[in-house]
Amino acid sequence: MKTTVIEQALKVIDQKRFLAENQAINNKIKAFEDGVFKNLYQAYTSAIIEAGKEGKDVSSNINDMKKKYIARLKDLKIPSIEPQFFCKKCNDTGYIDGKYCTCLKKEVNKILIEQSGFDKLESFDETKFDVFDNKDFMQKLYAKMKTWCHSKFDKTLIFIAGETGVGKTHLTKCMANELINLNHIVLLTSSFAMHQDFVKSYSTKDLDEKSALLDRYLNSEVLFIDDLGTELRSPNILNITINYLYQVLNERRIKGIPTIITSNLDLYEIKDYYDERISSRIIDKSTSVCVFIKGEDIRLKKC
Repeated sequence: MKTTVIEQALKVIDQKRFLAENQAINNKIKAFEDGVFKNLYQAYTSAIIEAGKEGKDVSSNINDMKKKYIARLKDLKIPSIEPQFFCKKCNDTGYIDGKYCTCLKKEVNKILIEQSGFDKLESFDETKFDVFDNKDFMQKLYAKMKTWCHSKFDKTLIFIAGETGVGKTHLTKCMANELINLNHIVLLTSSFAMHQDFVKSYSTKDLDEKSALLDRYLNSEVLFIDDLGTELRSPNILNITINYLYQVLNERRIKGIPTIITSNLDLYEIKDYYDERISSRIIDKSTSVCVFIKGEDIRLKKC
């Protein structure tokens, strides 16, 4: 069974907790070499224990004792004998009340971005619209997509079509970056990479591997599929992709979790290339938004 992304991220967080706890232990050992601190700290802990036995609250006297040993730590230039966790929300456990902490989501996103093959994400605020022929349209589109990122996802499928180089992938990188900053777990994949996972899932006899390969597409908080239609076109292999893709789109639609797709194909070509089941999920106005971007290849303008 392959290690899940969550498990990989938790290992990173566990290492951070280990470092924080280990540093605290080393600081305490060093502090106890000082007789003054040792006496102050032992007096404090003894007072805490006695208060606990008698069922009393921590008194102002005990708080004063704590302040004294902390002051002595400062004199010794020892920062703290308590673990200084990287994440103050969950103390480097990755969870708060059984839910993913934002620190865990950030680590997951780092791993997913590395695995996606996308070199870096982009920013809405740093986008330069002068490179576009349709500057006004693109400004409005980017603003609309940024607003959607901050919404409750009443539209759960965004389909962005257009010729190569008109800015589709750049827009989705901006959206992914925005969503990550809003603490969503985002899976970015190319159509080709997704197709390869579908074929692996279909071919493997390992049920755990089969499940893991599909689960990431079925259950990621937000799924980005770049360049739909560029996967291999062998009829038998394409049928595998069609069946799995329909399952992914349909289940995500039922669960109400968002999917963003870019493609060089228009809606008519999507229907011809895949089938009506796929196109019907994309054009359903109750849950989808379809955008077609016109313009010249902006990459050629930069040359």
